[in-house]
Amino acid sequence: MRRRDNIDIVVHGKLKDRQGALLDVKHAPTEPSVPAFVPSINGVGGIPSTPSSSQSLGTQPYLFSLHNQAMTAAGKWMERQGIYFTGWNVSQVGVVPSGGTNAGSFFNNNVGIGADFDLKKIIGIPGAQIHFFALDTSGEAHAGEFTGSTWGYLSWLGAHDGFQVREFSWDQALFRDRLYILAGRGNPKGGEFEGSELYCMFSAILCSAPAAMSANSAVPSTTISTWEFRILVKPTAHSYLKGGIWEVEPSLKASNHNSWPGPDWGFDRAQGEYFPVEGGYRTNFSNDLYPRAYDLGFTYDTSVYSDPLYNTKGLARATYGGTAQPRRGRTQLYVQAQQMVWKPQEKGTRGLILFGAANFQLSGNPPVKRGFVGGLVDWGPFASRPRDYLGIAVQAFQWDDRLIRAMNDTYRKQHSRQKWAHFETMLEVNYGFNIAPGFVVAPYFEYIWHPDLLSYSTLPSHTEFALQTGVSLLMQFAPAFDLPALHRVRN
Repeated sequence: MRRRDNIDIVVHGKLKDRQGALLDVKHAPTEPSVPAFVPSINGVGGIPSTPSSSQSLGTQPYLFSLHNQAMTAAGKWMERQGIYFTGWNVSQVGVVPSGGTNAGSFFNNNVGIGADFDLKKIIGIPGAQIHFFALDTSGEAHAGEFTGSTWGYLSWLGAHDGFQVREFSWDQALFRDRLYILAGRGNPKGGEFEGSELYCMFSAILCSAPAAMSANSAVPSTTISTWEFRILVKPTAHSYLKGGIWEVEPSLKASNHNSWPGPDWGFDRAQGEYFPVEGGYRTNFSNDLYPRAYDLGFTYDTSVYSDPLYNTKGLARATYGGTAQPRRGRTQLYVQAQQMVWKPQEKGTRGLILFGAANFQLSGNPPVKRGFVGGLVDWGPFASRPRDYLGIAVQAFQWDDRLIRAMNDTYRKQHSRQKWAHFETMLEVNYGFNIAPGFVVAPYFEYIWHPDLLSYSTLPSHTEFALQTGVSLLMQFAPAFDLPALHRVRN
């Protein structure tokens, strides 16, 4: 690992001289605001890409390693040519032994493969990169038929099974890396907006972004891409402002189009646009002993959606039937923060990270009126295992008033006196065992208060809680095979 001994590091507003950088940011594939090995949302396709495990300061006992000289040499040769191979595989199993609507188990698997191309090395275009990533989704990722919760799913859920294009984009840095333009096929929920490299460390309650962002927009799953254009401006090394436009194409979410070239790549199926804007401040281990990230964002979705309560005649649809009243336009405001707050060693990368997010509905009637996320990650909880992690996260939704009325109308139509809860809350606790370079095994436990039952036409009675447990196996190709990765900037 390279060290740069002349860098000043800011710690809680104070300047400390000659501490030495803990990470060589220019040679890390992502913005290293948390230690490797953390699944970083800043990677290709938004799902994870991490700095090489060799960049960690701690010594981790491994069960095995896939590193070999031939693969390392091949990776270095590809790097000299400007080609970077990337990919990952995530396998998850979940069990609902108690509560919910049904007891049972479910499994899903997501495998992604892609490549990054440094066009300066390939054809001499400074600051230009091409990103391509595709993934195959299979299994029963949605746990709603067991837990009763629409949003208590395995975090790597895809819209549908199939081999899908996740990203195909041109990424251009201009004006001495002050301006970045991204254009092509992509998805704003893959870490571009309201993202954190901490979220995909959890298996059940969130990944890529807080679920309120997904619930309150028509943008499809993070496994699928639509046309995108994003501009990122960096006034300083730590601050940024970005905004973009994404095509809203609901047919991608509803059927197996897979985002490959074809009719989906036209604009005739678009039913609106999605406009996110975000500004923030972010540090990392190369310039801050206690990395932090704060951001504020706003989204505007112009697409048509169904009113949760009224039909086209202005009557309660659950009671009188009919077609849902079409509505257009939804806006929301969000705020995020994360901060490493404690470390056993001042210059180390082990420590406690706190994080939180809040989403607020400003206009329209999407399902979630307010959404909240909070939690902690204890990175390297034991000195003997500096790359393991302990994670605790809570996510809560306060539902839209019209949706609450509609659900209560449904209960009354069923001749039930039960009332639908105004809130749904989820808790997840997990532990990630970094068993080998590029491999993490993470058992998890999830408890859900007041599952939402939104996927049920006939509402079950007295579903007050659900218990879910399981395990995730994550493999990332670059650290697993000791391959280089291309650094890209998203913040």
